[in-house]
Amino acid sequence: MTEKLKGQQIRHLLRRAGFGFTPVEYLAYRDLEYEEAVERLLNFEGEDNSALEALIESQNFDFTNGDDIKRWWLFRMLFTRRPLEEKLTLFWHGHFATSLKKVRNPYAMYVQNRLFRKLCMGDFGNLLLAVSKDPAMIVWLDNQQNRKGKPNENFAREIMELFTLGIGHYSEADVKEAARAFTGWQVKNGVFTFNKGAHDAGKKLFLAESGNFDGTQVISILSRHKQTGRFLAAKLLNFFLGANFDRALLKRVAGAYEVDRQIRPMLKTIFLSKAFLSRENQFSLVKSPCQYVVGTLKHLQISTIDGDLPRLLSAMGQDLFAPPSVKGWDGGTAWLSSDTMMARFNFANRIIGEKFDALKKQGSLKDLLAEKGVDDPRTCVAYFLQLLVEGDVPPPVVKRLEDYLGKEPFLKGAEAKTLLDERLRGLLHLIMTLPSYQLV
Repeated sequence: MTEKLKGQQIRHLLRRAGFGFTPVEYLAYRDLEYEEAVERLLNFEGEDNSALEALIESQNFDFTNGDDIKRWWLFRMLFTRRPLEEKLTLFWHGHFATSLKKVRNPYAMYVQNRLFRKLCMGDFGNLLLAVSKDPAMIVWLDNQQNRKGKPNENFAREIMELFTLGIGHYSEADVKEAARAFTGWQVKNGVFTFNKGAHDAGKKLFLAESGNFDGTQVISILSRHKQTGRFLAAKLLNFFLGANFDRALLKRVAGAYEVDRQIRPMLKTIFLSKAFLSRENQFSLVKSPCQYVVGTLKHLQISTIDGDLPRLLSAMGQDLFAPPSVKGWDGGTAWLSSDTMMARFNFANRIIGEKFDALKKQGSLKDLLAEKGVDDPRTCVAYFLQLLVEGDVPPPVVKRLEDYLGKEPFLKGAEAKTLLDERLRGLLHLIMTLPSYQLV
């Protein structure tokens, strides 16, 4: 493998397994073999994240405030040294979609988010059990009202339809029996409580197994079920690779789950697959708003998070801690509409202004570019296209960008310096509105 190809693959991995990268973050992986980069990302527990925790501590976030927990999470996405940890936390937030709009308790949502982060990579059965006892989830799916003699089927249905098996792999009788098993799982004083008096301890027949099951035993049956491995494999593949995968890869990823229900080997199978590394798969997924915003901040090396950034994310279609339904976000082309694209472009315009204002304080833009060998329209366009989209732009578009920039900004004189600033801002905005920049 050539150094160029290896670098290309590692950058692709960092974009998909995280939210993009700064030049410094890329340097930490650049000299690794691709397989070594995968191992480093997967085994993130060894990465020292104390600088992030110290930074968060300095912000004095109020975890009982909805806007603050959103900003707290964005801080983590932007500054973490464990990008896959945050990307998986986002995945599980969409999988176990719970909304602040119904829970109405920011602190409970914060606690749930920490749960996702803590258990994101290990035994899925442990994660499923913890989520099933999570106060925010119990409120979200009405298990507080699930009592012996008057079972509420909401949680029992969703744990099979959305969390484990998928539609078509269970019966209505299974829903009713599972609901009985989860009776008495409640929240009291903000913590999980088992109300024995409200629990139906009778015999149940669930997915062809019988016994006096409680919720823990139902979760064990579901996490061991062969279909759960297939269901999770398909969701992880769609999230990290996209819909372009074959049955053979799905079978391999599901097989990795069946060994001992661990998420880590499933991801390793995905990241080392030919499909994931194929050139056709690079820049083939529509960026989520989180990917678009955090990736932009990283690529342009902007180290501040404006207070209204959660609101801007919401305008782009991703309101953190408030997915639109129990199914989470649809993703893909659903991220793109006239309103959400306008929100993206407005954000890009603001960020470009902030970036150039900061650069001008460092000295002449022309001198700063010259240090990178950028001294004419061709090299300038090539530099920014490589920085932002790995040069993944058709030649006619490249030519139009070069023509827009023109030679005049690179001439001598005060007018040229002013024009360079104006044209470079315009160039970056044009690049960030290209179809290529909406993809990862």
